[in-house]
Amino acid sequence: MLVLVNGRQMFRYSDASGHRASYASYCGHFYINWPLDGAATVFFAPHASHNRTTDVYPPHFPVRVDKCIQMVAGNVTSPSSSFKCAFAGRKQPGMWVLEYQPKGFPGAHGSRHLWNLMGGKVYEVDFLLARRLKDDDTPQDKAVTLQLPSKEVHQNWTLLVPKAEEDILLQALDCLPWSSMSWSIHRGLRDILVTYAKPTMDKYRASLAAKLKSAVREHSLSLVKNGWHPDFVYSSMSDIAANSVMAGEGNSGDSVRVVTAAALLLWNSDTHGGLDETRFWRHRTQESGHDDEDHLDVDAVIALTKLFVLEWSVDFDYQMYHDLPPDLLFR
Repeated sequence: MLVLVNGRQMFRYSDASGHRASYASYCGHFYINWPLDGAATVFFAPHASHNRTTDVYPPHFPVRVDKCIQMVAGNVTSPSSSFKCAFAGRKQPGMWVLEYQPKGFPGAHGSRHLWNLMGGKVYEVDFLLARRLKDDDTPQDKAVTLQLPSKEVHQNWTLLVPKAEEDILLQALDCLPWSSMSWSIHRGLRDILVTYAKPTMDKYRASLAAKLKSAVREHSLSLVKNGWHPDFVYSSMSDIAANSVMAGEGNSGDSVRVVTAAALLLWNSDTHGGLDETRFWRHRTQESGHDDEDHLDVDAVIALTKLFVLEWSVDFDYQMYHDLPPDLLFR
């Protein structure tokens, strides 16, 4: 439930008196209280600001349960092929190398448990393992070097990405699922893909922002028909879409809804195919429109918008189930 509403942990505290935790979300605030020798109870307080008189956003939007589970488990799949690949989690400071392991997800440290709990088949999924380099290991030729946040505060870990594994990252970027909201996400997946794609995203960021700003202004009537408030559409929405893209990161679900709605104005399912798989990342220098940062085609807009959603997603501790009993009471 927390993953579906873009939940993120605000605090967590356990001592001899019991366990308490608080989670903010797009829909409201969750508070978990599990006193010693008592029942674990979840209290929910919806946002008072979300009502028909004050909310300028459409009252309804789709949430994809299966994709939410995939993203929090760090698993990316292709809708058109057998590609299924999970990502390693965040590591300790040091030098590591990314290693592709076909059907290696059963060896993952933690996310495989969540995948099993949700009914997934871990033996079908490949795995991008982060292996710590030893002093006598052979240096990786032509490997991309990524500086990623580590488990230690204000310290990075270094990840080397060989060419074969880089191709896997490109396919994973193209196969990111579409979402109208930011994800509660596996932090290893987010760290690796966002850091790897950032140079390309920064190259096209201004063009994407301008494209979405123009789309809102040219197709404002379509937005109003889809439930967006007219005053908001005509006065603010185009600027919010452009400025959110230019910001580079954030955690506002409202801004993500604005940007994704703007991108969908340019997309047609009959002409452009599905949203869950693009070709931009794998063929941006070969296909028309992908090598010109001033003229983005629709495939590029969708691919970059999906990365924008990743930039604005929030880390989620998928092992929180260790803190709680099998049965919870909701109030």
